[in-house]
Amino acid sequence: MFDVLKAMISLRPLSVVATLGLLLAAGLVAPTMVGCRKNGSVGEAVPDSAPPKGAVLRLLVIDDSAMAAAIRQLQAEWSGQSAWNLDVREVASAEWDPGAGLEADALIMPSAQLGTLAQRDLLLPLPDELARSRQADWSEIFDLTRSKEVAWAGDVVAVPFGSPLLTCYYRADLFEKLKLKPPVTWKEYRQLAELLSDPTRLGDAAPPKGEAWRGTLEPLASGWAGITLVARAAAYASHRGNYSTFFDIDTMEPLIDGPPFVRALEELVTVAGPNGAELLGHDPSSVRQAFWDGHCAMALTWPTAAAEIGSSPDANGRVGFAETPGSENVYNVTDRAWEIRRKDESPHVSLLAAAGRIGVVPRTSKWPDAAFQLLLWLSDPQWSKQVSTSSPATTLFRQSHWKDASKWVERPAPVEAAVHYAELTEQALSRRQSLIMLRIPGRAEYLAALDEAVRKSIAGEASPEQALKETAARWREITGRLGVENQRDAYGGSLGLE
Repeated sequence: MFDVLKAMISLRPLSVVATLGLLLAAGLVAPTMVGCRKNGSVGEAVPDSAPPKGAVLRLLVIDDSAMAAAIRQLQAEWSGQSAWNLDVREVASAEWDPGAGLEADALIMPSAQLGTLAQRDLLLPLPDELARSRQADWSEIFDLTRSKEVAWAGDVVAVPFGSPLLTCYYRADLFEKLKLKPPVTWKEYRQLAELLSDPTRLGDAAPPKGEAWRGTLEPLASGWAGITLVARAAAYASHRGNYSTFFDIDTMEPLIDGPPFVRALEELVTVAGPNGAELLGHDPSSVRQAFWDGHCAMALTWPTAAAEIGSSPDANGRVGFAETPGSENVYNVTDRAWEIRRKDESPHVSLLAAAGRIGVVPRTSKWPDAAFQLLLWLSDPQWSKQVSTSSPATTLFRQSHWKDASKWVERPAPVEAAVHYAELTEQALSRRQSLIMLRIPGRAEYLAALDEAVRKSIAGEASPEQALKETAARWREITGRLGVENQRDAYGGSLGLE
């Protein structure tokens, strides 16, 4: 096919688009091969010839040295199968400026960075025929991952490498001893945290006197406090009839100081307690380690086999996993009223793109089809078990990962718990209701302002309501500076609206 294209171009000085038109008319190329977006524009880099044998594809990995190292181990395998070489480079987000040019054929980056590039139309959509290929096996990727997290404005513009959801760890041995059940709602979670915070109620399972102990731990460090608050508010703010959660989708007026977020922050402050300031240094990694060290009865983080867990010898078998709690009550922002969820609705709402990795192909890619093939190869059922499991920022994302569930969970966890985690993850990423984390331009600034609201509330420097009013004012300023129309388009695009 590509030989025909080159031959036709050599015969007449036709434009690429005109040449493709002749190919389409002749039936020599499928319409999906032109890389047409839903708005009708043609991806200028898509109708390119395949790389010659020995060509070097450039892959840039952002903020993930472990994944970059795992991919380098597959360079020879890739070259043997494709006849193309691979140059893997890595960079930290703080040192990377996409505005200065995307000098790579493909990128693997944090999921939340998608909006910055997609809003500027710097990414190519995934060609339909590649998504349908046997290699991609797209149909076995969990529903919300393939339909929402890698999509922008109706187009699939990324390849998933796994995005973990905050998960509720709990001490299975304590819960069994005290005849407790894992929390389903935030109300139950709060009650359990209070009950389990008192070591005297734990009998011979209590930690040694003088050791740090809490009923629960949550990631509240800088960069995580706001995300944890959103995870708590997701079930309150996600109504089946509302698109607007963070902002009014028409006016971009912030909704972050509305009842769902105020309630979530009030509950977070209650659980943190009077000594909550000591929690502000915890990220998901330190929360996970504290759980395995025996310093808490519950924890909000996620499993990963990429973490080196040092734990006491009796830690094996004492972990249980449950979905992040939800709520039977939900706020209808249109009616400005709380409602009870319908009986056919789950109380849980999955928060997407809080972490994770995705692969994208920039419009400046020299060989975009080959770049997409590389990303699909690295994330396919065979190689994803080596690539994605190397990173602590990913999790399983395919049905076929079930049989290797232990590869995605830290070593002290028993096989039964790992399989249950896989079941929970597929369930959470297959339901109807979800909330995608803020991923529009200015995301870091918006979240920094939300982090500050959590910090002030926990420190007692402001009430949750007042702290979130200050956050809303800061969000208005950020939106105004970046442009209301641009931010409204980005917010709609992030929700899948064309």
